[in-house]
Amino acid sequence: MKRTFRPTKNSTPKSDWHPASLDPGDAPQAVREYLDTLDDAAFGAASPVEPKFTSHSDPASQWTGARGGPAYFAYSPNDLIDTDNGVILDVEATRSIRQAEVGSVRTMIDRILGLNRLRLRGPR
Repeated sequence: MKRTFRPTKNSTPKSDWHPASLDPGDAPQAVREYLDTLDDAAFGAASPVEPKFTSHSDPASQWTGARGGPAYFAYSPNDLIDTDNGVILDVEATRSIRQAEVGSVRTMIDRILGLNRLRLRGPR
């Protein structure tokens, strides 16, 4: 008998997750707005790869084991910082996948493009 790994009882393998069976019209406005966010480039549309597991409480989160320990559902905070003045210029949270993080940097740069002397530097 093949045993299927399930990270928690509050998540579902992608093959068992059927969001089309839900009627967003029955949901409150906040839920409808949240579901619209899942199609944004920073979340569900960031990668053509189907996630292995989907969280019931937060389908936009990413199942990750990036820290080398047990895997968990997470987001990645991406900060655009003025290092000369020690000021956070913009923050964009994304799913924990590289494609989404690259897209978030482009989004943040577009939002603050009018600032002078913009230099980009990765994490130390």
